[in-house]
Amino acid sequence: MSVQVTVDTTPNEHALKFSLNKKILDSGYKTFNSLEDAKDFPVAAKILENEGIASVFVMAEPATAFITVTKKPETEWGDLKNKIVEDIKAVL
Repeated sequence: MSVQVTVDTTPNEHALKFSLNKKILDSGYKTFNSLEDAKDFPVAAKILENEGIASVFVMAEPATAFITVTKKPETEWGDLKNKIVEDIKAVL
């Protein structure tokens, strides 16, 4: 089954929520602030490779997951949102 990604806004204008139809974390959550932090979590590492990303937060849900990506204030979402969706699908 291919992963489906739905993008939603958050109260923080610098963050977007990417909801997945796939479980990528057994339980709890993980926060990644650098490529070094994400070295053992490929989807977070791939997202952090994009210029202008400040952090990646991954949360487990019963049969799914979501990823909240926070960009740096000086970065515009523009094409970055679609690039992140592509990155998620490429890794998962």
